[in-house]
Amino acid sequence: MRTCKHNRLAAILAALSVSLPALSQNIEPVPDMSLEELLDTDVVSASRKTQNQQHVAAAVFVITQEDIARSGARDLPDVLAMAPGIEVARIGNNRWAVSARGFNGRFANKLQVLKDGRSIYSPLFSGVFWEGEDTVLEDIERIEIIRGPNAAMWGSNAVNGTINIITRKARDTQGGLVAVRTGTEDKASITARYGMALGDSGHMRIYTKGTERRGGYDADGNRAVDKSDSGLLGFRADWLPSSGTRVFVNGETFRNRNNDIYNFADPLVPGYINPVESTMTLSGSHLQGRFESLRDDGSEVTIQAYLTQRLLEADYILREERTTADLDIQYRLAPIGSHEILVGANYRNSRDTISNASKYVSFNSRHEDFQLSSIFINDEITVIPKLLQVTLGARLEYNNLTGSALQPTARFLWTPNPQQTIWGALSHATRTPSRAEESASMAMQVIPPSSPYLPFPTLVTFGQNPGTKPESEKMDAAELGYRHRFGQNLSLDTTAFILRYRDAMSVVQGSTDLSHLPSYIEQYVVNLNGQRIRIYGLEMAMFAQLSPSWRLQPSYTWQHGTASAFGDPISEASAERDAKNPSPSAFLAFAAQLRADATPRLLAEIQEPQ
Repeated sequence: MRTCKHNRLAAILAALSVSLPALSQNIEPVPDMSLEELLDTDVVSASRKTQNQQHVAAAVFVITQEDIARSGARDLPDVLAMAPGIEVARIGNNRWAVSARGFNGRFANKLQVLKDGRSIYSPLFSGVFWEGEDTVLEDIERIEIIRGPNAAMWGSNAVNGTINIITRKARDTQGGLVAVRTGTEDKASITARYGMALGDSGHMRIYTKGTERRGGYDADGNRAVDKSDSGLLGFRADWLPSSGTRVFVNGETFRNRNNDIYNFADPLVPGYINPVESTMTLSGSHLQGRFESLRDDGSEVTIQAYLTQRLLEADYILREERTTADLDIQYRLAPIGSHEILVGANYRNSRDTISNASKYVSFNSRHEDFQLSSIFINDEITVIPKLLQVTLGARLEYNNLTGSALQPTARFLWTPNPQQTIWGALSHATRTPSRAEESASMAMQVIPPSSPYLPFPTLVTFGQNPGTKPESEKMDAAELGYRHRFGQNLSLDTTAFILRYRDAMSVVQGSTDLSHLPSYIEQYVVNLNGQRIRIYGLEMAMFAQLSPSWRLQPSYTWQHGTASAFGDPISEASAERDAKNPSPSAFLAFAAQLRADATPRLLAEIQEPQ
């Protein structure tokens, strides 16, 4: 292994993205893919089978390892910002808001996110704690992004999109790797990885990563109280015990700690705002295994299981412990004439224990045992070989909170010639209410005294109506897409869509509590299923190879939403807020095909002895 004599100088050079020729032959190479190879990348998330990106009847975008290496991105959400239709906002030093096709926010809840097919969303709010999902970016093979509903394949919460982060096989990460990063925000970030062979048919890698971030800055230019640090340790092992058989096992343990100040509404303090400085710690571990077998007749069986344990501790606010077990089985039948049929089943059990540690946030039940089971079927029908294909699929799902739900889809794919693809889809998806929507209570704001007739402040408290439970939100979508390759150096991908949401959550006025007089009045607001939202949108992405060394990837997204609710001012305000989407946005990316020693990270690689 080659090392730099002066560690301090090496860190500065890494931060300034200065190339280090002396290390170039030991640096992990960046894949050198042509535009045609990038557009021909295989994907598995759209229909749970390997298929060419050009022949997917969905709005699909793939971020490859080459894209990640050349982007200079430091965090997973930074990488996702490259995809059209994906909204990414950094709302703190290590906190992110990520969504697809609107509804973005810290607790965005209509996006299903997977890592190697393992769901990482939190049932606490039906979203993802992105700060707790640190990843070794060098180990990502590709990220598949399906915009639009894909619940027939991945179940509830795959409403506005599905993201599947696929890591590299262990055999592709043999030898050693050390990556060091430093800068004005990342005080230090170090990644180490080592891969080895396991006999004649297996490979394994172990890896670790640690990051420390300074706090950001407030509006006055002072250092904010939001510093963070994180660490993870994990492994991945792959075996090919026999022809057509693959076994995959991975496991990881992590810990992430963030400092922040939460402003809670309090009618008994000056200004009605009580700032609480809290340290939120996310920690946990998982173990995942998958068995795949391809038989001689063309049929294929896949069995996957994982177990996760998570702990969320927010000082002075709450503590959540959660254990989730998941079993997924799918069987792809041998082709029957023009039909290619996939059937499968899934069972998940998620148990939690929540401890209330604040008068501002509480849950009315300490324990919950969430159980979900489903069966699904997908039939790809070749109507006219190499020209027209129709896909019919559905998932029947049942959970012990909201009962059963049928989530069907119908799609077509028309390829009039190898350069053009036209596709369309009609889909239905549901979103299961989160634990917070079901049983949380939170002090939201204080309304100051407004007149001599109302001389008391009013505390607005969010909660759930006693004796009622929220229902699943429902969404219907119509999509139409067009792809065109103008030779080997230019490609266009467009998607138009209409999304209609029914029974969406809406905040309405509840009961009034006068028991706190003469100090204050407490006004309850509650979540009810009664909102209707309609969103129209257009997404465009272009890929242009300007020269052998430069690639241009511009994208454009336009959305417009309307909403209606129960008719009272509070619910109308909620509907207007939820339907609001960002103004038309554009993204422009240049990718320079430079040597690997010019990547903005200091990398050193140990070659495994041959």
